[in-house]
Amino acid sequence: MKKNKLFLLLSILIILILLCTAATCNLRGITPATETASSSSIKNESDNSSEQNTKEETIVTETTQNVITGDISTVVTAGIVDNTAKQIALTFDAGWLYENTEALLNLLDEYNIKSTFFVRGLWVKDHPDLASEIVNRGHDLENHSLTHGHINAMTDAEVENEIRETTKLIRDTTGFSPHLFRPPYGEYDNRILSILKEEGYPYTILWTVDSHDWAEELNGIKITKDYLINRVLKNASDNGIILMHVGGYETINALPEIITGLRSEGYELVKVNDMI
Repeated sequence: MKKNKLFLLLSILIILILLCTAATCNLRGITPATETASSSSIKNESDNSSEQNTKEETIVTETTQNVITGDISTVVTAGIVDNTAKQIALTFDAGWLYENTEALLNLLDEYNIKSTFFVRGLWVKDHPDLASEIVNRGHDLENHSLTHGHINAMTDAEVENEIRETTKLIRDTTGFSPHLFRPPYGEYDNRILSILKEEGYPYTILWTVDSHDWAEELNGIKITKDYLINRVLKNASDNGIILMHVGGYETINALPEIITGLRSEGYELVKVNDMI
């Protein structure tokens, strides 16, 4: 009996000692060994936060591209229609310059070619007669933003305005309903592509070949008529999209030989809409 009481007292004493020890540890802020390892991991992640954030952003971007492709505008650098005939599209951007428009349209008429024009919205506002003439001659007039700014640096509201105002200007001025968008400077990201899809632009059109007709000189090389002809013909491909400009320095001079050269290689010159 005495032994049982003694054992019970010893047990109670041991429990009290353990409870007191735990309470003392909590008061002093001592962390158990398992939690110390976890804290160390958190510290390491904090030290590498910049690298981790970069990786996470990359993962999010890739996931977005793979998962919500249907919710963003499709980026097109070449035609996606599988035709038996070789096709290629001449496209012309119009930003500020306009003086060559009539001559360009006459040249396209002469060779019986219908092309795609990507125009700045304010270009349409400043030159409504030329914009209407482009459509009246059977060409497509598509969206190239309102101001030709760096849209990646704009807010969502600003991007929406760039797209909507240009859409309205083209429709009200010419009666043509644009549904292709060419981003200024070729700049875009998933945010821009998402807004474009919401605004009724299923395709964002880039190019297969930049003719460089927008420059007088590039990397110390003078951009001549022959330079343009050689660059386009050398890099032509089936379902290709050629980037040129209404105000290109040597565009008008080079076009006849570009057209005849492409046709001699078996290409049918079409609009972008014919290849998507």
